[in-house]
Parts: sequence; structure tokens; C-alpha cells
Amino acid sequence: MEEYLNISIGILLALLATFCFSLGFVFQKKGLLQGLPKINFDDTLKNIIKSFYEFFKNKVWITGFLLGIIGWFPFIIAVSYVGIIIVQPVTSLGLIIFLISSVKLLNEKVSKLEVFTAILLSIAPILIAFSKITNIDFDLDEFLIPFLMFLILSIFLSFIFFFLSKIKKESALEGILLTIIGVILSSIGASFTNIFTQALNEANINLISLFGWSEIVFGIFWFDTPHIWLFCSFWGLVIFFMLGILFYQSGFQRGKASVIYLIINSLSVIIPIFVGFAIFQQTLQNYYIFFIALGIIIFSVIILSKFQAKLETFLLEI
Repeated sequence: MEEYLNISIGILLALLATFCFSLGFVFQKKGLLQGLPKINFDDTLKNIIKSFYEFFKNKVWITGFLLGIIGWFPFIIAVSYVGIIIVQPVTSLGLIIFLISSVKLLNEKVSKLEVFTAILLSIAPILIAFSKITNIDFDLDEFLIPFLMFLILSIFLSFIFFFLSKIKKESALEGILLTIIGVILSSIGASFTNIFTQALNEANINLISLFGWSEIVFGIFWFDTPHIWLFCSFWGLVIFFMLGILFYQSGFQRGKASVIYLIINSLSVIIPIFVGFAIFQQTLQNYYIFFIALGIIIFSVIILSKFQAKLETFLLEI
């Protein structure tokens, strides 16, 4: 009973995070079209940082950014309950928010297939819960090698896509490639979130206290495994999420919304699931139920991502 209660709490918190993330993306895209400078990776690092700094002066963009920051609090707590392998697929339910909003705000006609897809998508988290995925509980001393392999491979792929984006500069593919980099870097940040929650439990940190946060931010000076991982995972998730945001924004500035959201929604589900199985030793008893749920989510992403793009277009015109 307690197992299902934890899963339910984790899913509810993931849904709250999803609402913040989804709305945050729209506000960020709207802010981008209000005179913000285009991020040019051919420029010097100083000028790239200077351009990105201008984003924080735009009230609309910063609203979206802050919504994303707020969303990470329930996201991290959700991960501590059920792990990234459950939390990330649940975030796809944000597409239902866009479907309903499109009907209400745009008088968008919805086909029977899209209604059926939305119903299936709402059932997917229940199927995931019944697949009986184990709680996140791994040895901080033993997972290092597979995690480093994932980290090196992810960074290597990011460099490859970055090189390809240079080749395809000013083409339709440039925005897509930069968005893929953003997804990969954000997935690394999500993996660090898994490590952070595990280290947090082992170090028995009180997040309410100022001293607890000092243990996190300066944990390397405690010279024990949980605190060292707290330090590394905290700064890892901050750095890679910020880098992910930078590439997301660059992709938003160049890419078609319907394609960009399809890439984000699809890869953001697939990569963390692979990481959960391969690195964080999460297992499940009912593989068939889980992969049916995963198939439903991927199918739903393909069908419903267009409503996210349409709502964005509407908000940009306001």
C-alpha cells in the first residue's frame, strides 16, 4: 500500500512540475520574439554570455524561466519518490493541457483520434504505476563507471550535433540540431537530479535549514561520499540545466515550433528511461505493461505536440 502511495505522490508532483514547465516554455518563446538578441555560437564566449544576459531583462522571458525554476522543486521531490524513469514519462501529460487550452482559446477542432489519444495518455501513468518499478536506490560508490560512460557519450554526441549545426547553419536543420543538444544536456541534468536525491537521503540533509543548503553547496569540504556527491550532483544539475536552456532557446529562435516540441517531448521521455535502467539500477516486474505505457506516450507525443505549437503561436500574437 505504501509503495502505491509513494508512486501516487510522485506522479502528482510530476504533474505539478509539468504544468510549470509547459507554461514556462511558451512564455520563454514569446519573450524571444520581443527584440531579444539571437544567440550566435560563432561569437566569442563573452558575447554569448552577454546576449544570454539580455534574456533576463525581458519580463515575459524571465516569467517563463522562473516558472521552470519553480517546477524543479516538485520535480526533484517527485524523483526522490519514484525516480526519473517514472517522472519523465508523466511530464508528457502536459500535452493534455495544451489540447484543452487549444479547444478553449482557439476553438480548435479535435478529431476522434486526438480525443482517444488524450484518453490513452491520461491512462499511461496508471499503467506505469502497475508496472511496479523499483524505488531509486543505488550505491553511490558503484554506479560511477556506468554514469561516467553515459556522461562522456552524451557530451561527445552533443559535440557531434554542434559540429553538424555549424555545417547546417542558417538551414531548417540548425534549430533542430541545437534543440537536440539542449535535450541531451538537460537529460544529463536530470540524471544528476537522481544522484542528488539519493545523496540527499544518505546525508540526511534538512532542506529547510540554511546549514543544510551549505552542506549541499559546499559539500565537497565534508570529505565523505554522500556530501561529495551532493556537491557534484547539485552543481552538475545546475550547470547542465542552464546549458540545456541556452541551447533550447537557440533552437527556439531558429526552429519550427511543431517540430521543436516533438523533439523535446519525445527525447525527454526516451533518454531518462534508458538512464534509469542502465545506470540507476531501477527494475520493473511487469515489462509488458510498462512498454505499452511508453508506446502510448510516444504515440501521444506525435499526435498532440501540434497543439502545443498552435497555442504558442496564439500567445505570440497576443
